[in-house]
Amino acid sequence: MLTCAVAGGILTGNPNQPATRDQVIEQAIGAARAGASIVHIHARTNDGEMTQAPADYLAIKQAVREQTDVVLNFTTGGRLGSPPEERRRSLEAEPELASLNCGSINFGPDDVVFLNPSSLIEALAEEMADRRIVPEYECFDMGMAVTAARLAGSARGAPGFMHLVLGVVGGAPPTVESVQLFARMVPDGLPWMVTAVGRHNFPIMAATLALGGHIRTGLEDVVYVAPGEYAESNAQLVTRACTLCEAIGRPVATPAQAREILGVG
Repeated sequence: MLTCAVAGGILTGNPNQPATRDQVIEQAIGAARAGASIVHIHARTNDGEMTQAPADYLAIKQAVREQTDVVLNFTTGGRLGSPPEERRRSLEAEPELASLNCGSINFGPDDVVFLNPSSLIEALAEEMADRRIVPEYECFDMGMAVTAARLAGSARGAPGFMHLVLGVVGGAPPTVESVQLFARMVPDGLPWMVTAVGRHNFPIMAATLALGGHIRTGLEDVVYVAPGEYAESNAQLVTRACTLCEAIGRPVATPAQAREILGVG
């Protein structure tokens, strides 16, 4: 499965990062047409504000659905620093998948803490089960992987899949050793995915594919495709990832195949 993270919850400095709702829609459709199995969405308003409002997610959902059957994954991380009650509102739009952050972290070089206390994690897991939304257990270090494995093992609905994000300052380093350790921590039969942010995205993608994992790219994660050269679009990044998948002998899943892998439906 190839996920494209279309926009993200922080500004990366890339002028091609989607800034409005229409741009998120356009780029999500472009990523799907380029071959993405799943698109991961952080919504924007028409005025360019980051938002967790259900109406904005529903508008994106409807517009993307009119053009493609790509699997939709909505964030519950939201804008960095937004309160829990705001972050969970995206679930009201009832996507097929939603991210579920599995712990707190000192996020980035500034004095920012991305808070995900146990009470919030459990509440989000319960709401996703009630709404029949498949959880994507997002981990930024190995301790979070322990929580993710426990949640998957006790899930009332589909067990979901585990996702390790590497390279965030404050989290696990973007190394092959990190990927190997994470892969050993995933319960048997549970799908797993690894992302590395920034310049590490492509090499870690290759290592993940070699070890049997699924992958993610997109303008949330990648700023440059070469020194001083901004990534032009999500479609560009998806095309590059698809080329690697074909070269390594692991062709990208269709949306229908991704739904089967994840137990969506």
